[in-house]
Amino acid sequence: MKKNILLPLSLLITILALTAAPLPAQEQRPEAVAKSNPGQVFQEILKSYESLKDYTTKIQAKVKMPGFRVPDFTAKLYFKRPDKFHIETKSFAPLPRNSGVFNPFLFDPEKNRITYRQAEALNGVRAELYKVEPLEDEARIRYYQVWIGGSPKRILQVESHSFKGTKALVQPEYQTVQAGSEKWLLPEKVHVHMTFPGGGQGPDASLFAAQDNPFSRGMGRIDNIPGEGDIYLTYSEWQINTGLDDGLFQKNRER
Repeated sequence: MKKNILLPLSLLITILALTAAPLPAQEQRPEAVAKSNPGQVFQEILKSYESLKDYTTKIQAKVKMPGFRVPDFTAKLYFKRPDKFHIETKSFAPLPRNSGVFNPFLFDPEKNRITYRQAEALNGVRAELYKVEPLEDEARIRYYQVWIGGSPKRILQVESHSFKGTKALVQPEYQTVQAGSEKWLLPEKVHVHMTFPGGGQGPDASLFAAQDNPFSRGMGRIDNIPGEGDIYLTYSEWQINTGLDDGLFQKNRER
């Protein structure tokens, strides 16, 4: 004869509560977490650079593009937040404006429309992919795709899409740079893979020429580059928060 097994009321309530309770934040699907507030994700990235006011760094570059011969070059890059930069070089230096110049404030949620796309694996690391659309009218980039992940959380990869069809896939490798008691994750190496529009249309030269680069006139030479190309950048000799003067960033704009 079968027996009816009755659970104590208190135990039954406990089981139901555990079954219905949401998973802890770390166990929720990444889609659910990321979709909640993409702007907050990017604010957390910016927060780690909150104390970064300016920097100076040395760049060594190799350019490999079909039909465009550029000797390896060295340049000194100066940056001051939020978006001032200046390049000093003794040679023609086609430095990508939005990828060769490290600017952690480029993706400020207040200046961009940010949309979560999906979670995926990137080189063995779990990443979240976002679409970032600049809100300013004079933006040269239509939108970016930005992969965020790792520990500590950081930007793992960026792909920019210009209005004229040029794409740049930026893959950084980071190093820890210390000044006083503070530390920042800053680029050590960056690989930029450029894809240029077809149909005989050359790449957008304005994506390369720093606005105060005295050699920017030479950028007209890239107008006929077909297909694809690569730029390899190595950063060293970082100097942080030295109090760069605003006049440094105006010197070549007056030419």
